[in-house]
Amino acid sequence: MSDMHRRDAKNLLKRESARSIGACYVNPNARCPECNASVYFYANEHGSRVLFDHLGPPWPKHPCTDIPRDYVPRDRLPQRRARGAVQELISAANIIGLFDSKVFGHRAPDEWTVLVVLSVARIGDENTVAAEYLDSRDGETTTFACRSELPIFDAGDFINMRGDEISFVHKDALRPVFFRIGGTVTTPAPLAEEPRAALRPQAGTLQLRQPRLIPAGTNRLVEDMRGPMTEAEMIHFNSDKVDLGKLFRKLEPIIRAYAREHTRKPRDVARRLNAEGHRTANDAAWTPRLVRFLLALMFNDPKRGRSNKPQTTAQPPPNQQGSQRKLSPVAMDDKSEIAKRLSALGKVTVRPRN
Repeated sequence: MSDMHRRDAKNLLKRESARSIGACYVNPNARCPECNASVYFYANEHGSRVLFDHLGPPWPKHPCTDIPRDYVPRDRLPQRRARGAVQELISAANIIGLFDSKVFGHRAPDEWTVLVVLSVARIGDENTVAAEYLDSRDGETTTFACRSELPIFDAGDFINMRGDEISFVHKDALRPVFFRIGGTVTTPAPLAEEPRAALRPQAGTLQLRQPRLIPAGTNRLVEDMRGPMTEAEMIHFNSDKVDLGKLFRKLEPIIRAYAREHTRKPRDVARRLNAEGHRTANDAAWTPRLVRFLLALMFNDPKRGRSNKPQTTAQPPPNQQGSQRKLSPVAMDDKSEIAKRLSALGKVTVRPRN
């Protein structure tokens, strides 16, 4: 093989960010904000994020761990490459020795290969998954079954298969999972989770009852708030840099646009806000819990809630002008005013410190 062919192959792989075997099939969706290397970016609804160098076992994490809070990946999810591009990259990878005489359309039984999930049928705890081999010339597919307490796959997810072994990144825990076809998938411990102590009522917290996502009189209720808002969480709505009014004026039209597009559940809204780079007043990622407070504040009006007349449609609050409600800044230590602002969430009281 001539030096020119090797140089051209290296340049092609570098240009297409194909630093690994898996990258010949799936395009990395991000670049490391520290070293600019092509990486696979995964994030969960809790604000945890991780970068992988390769999309497959042993799932090596990228060594640069400093991911800025305002970092937004190039694409929300990794994308499969076109078959023509895959063939070209595999040929280049063979030239430089990344593959051991790999032939597109053929795979060895002892090697991991990448697939994309096409569909998932779930009955009880049984998952039946149909997936397509990305190294297939004619779209070869396979079907396998496994059990899990909660749904773990969606169409478009990438998984790896070797014989009867499956490996994938758990989207909530952000950790690699391995299991055998027909077996039970054990959910790993999450990469990071909210401290449980923050969910218990404490002195100086706002006590909230179960709120409604839309005004009283309708049938849809917001999920349980899972504990009162803590003083530590209040900074996500009112900080020195972004006060409650500014945050509300910025996010209200965005949230209402989401609602018109049928993105209304806290989990979905949090995921979309984070994907589009919207932060809390404390420059943190949105979690479903924080979004529950935000939605309840936006879509509940205590005056309408006290009315005996049934409400069948959501009407703009009386103090709302256009798509923005005028809220003046509020000091972080003014607990009574914040309680008043959040009164749309239900009964709100401020407990004095002991």
